[in-house]
Amino acid sequence: MKKQLLLSLSILLIFSSCISPLPISRLNPDDSEGKWVAGRKHVTQTNGDYSLTLSFYKSDGNLLLFDALFENFGTKEVDFSPMYARIIAQDMDKNEISKLTPLDPESKLLEYDKTESRERARLANQSISNTVMATSDLLATVADETNPTISREQADINYNQREYDRQNRLADMDRQESYLESIKNSRLYWEEAPIRRTTVGGNEYLEGRLFFERTKEAAFYTITFELPDAGLFSFKYKHELIRP
Repeated sequence: MKKQLLLSLSILLIFSSCISPLPISRLNPDDSEGKWVAGRKHVTQTNGDYSLTLSFYKSDGNLLLFDALFENFGTKEVDFSPMYARIIAQDMDKNEISKLTPLDPESKLLEYDKTESRERARLANQSISNTVMATSDLLATVADETNPTISREQADINYNQREYDRQNRLADMDRQESYLESIKNSRLYWEEAPIRRTTVGGNEYLEGRLFFERTKEAAFYTITFELPDAGLFSFKYKHELIRP
């Protein structure tokens, strides 16, 4: 009785617990300059023939998303990579808390490629297994039908169980195929949305999204881009953490 009571209480605690919503980050540029577009402030800095515009997009889970636009008005090619960027989190006294690089799009794409390869192999193995099981089920059905010691009722029970198992296997394959499709869609996003390493020629531009891990304790952020061929760009933001 005591064990049953403890089990009931444990189940009640599991169902009564809830996950707290993640706080939302709002970043405002610490800059009187800038241009407002559709509710977002775009801040532009210029070094000689090169211009970099940055705009905070939103927080997504524990990530901070920014849109960047790099413009080369000169004649010399510039190597631009998101990995030249840094996000520096600071407390209220402007003391550094953390300094991080953005997520590397190429590493994310490699992760998705490896996951897709594993899932394709798993799906192929499941398909082979299902074919073997289908043959086995057919032989078992024939055996039940021709075995005089097995009643009609028992043969029907056996058949229904095999059919139930077959439907479960097909449902598992459908789930695996859906998961594989979601991996492909996620990979496509990481292929197209982020700003990726590119040689930007004269009178060319490059735009895309940057993904930084968030430091919740930060009161201020400084985002720097130290481009070997174009100099240093620095953007400052005030960080407000909003709890839903």
